[in-house]
Amino acid sequence: MKLNPPISGQCLCGQISYVCSKEPVWSVNCHCRACQKLSGAPFVSAFTVPAESVEISGGLVSFKRQSDAGHEVTTAHCAKCGTRIHAQSAGAKHLLNLFATTLTDPQSFQPISNVYLSEAASWIEPPEARYNFRGMPKA
Repeated sequence: MKLNPPISGQCLCGQISYVCSKEPVWSVNCHCRACQKLSGAPFVSAFTVPAESVEISGGLVSFKRQSDAGHEVTTAHCAKCGTRIHAQSAGAKHLLNLFATTLTDPQSFQPISNVYLSEAASWIEPPEARYNFRGMPKA
């Protein structure tokens, strides 16, 4: 992963911004149906950081759903433009998943894994990654 702190990003309209003071512990392209439906894209790219290392400013709204593991997952997005900023599982509240498309410098993002390849869209070739999983790997 190429992301070095401070890591910053914002939504499309600029109302939401964030700064992260710690390096990511994981980076991923997620191909699950929930991410596909929430984004309107065949997969989403995200990186995971310690939750306490992120400062967010601006008005977020949230959407809650159940994960395959049975945990509530909260996705937060800008109340004005709708950009998804982060997702967090109740099963791992110490971590926050920030969406790579919100990065100030998205060129610095480098995913190391693909997850939910069993649900990947048939019309794309998943990006190359060091680790590939049919579902979500167990911690």
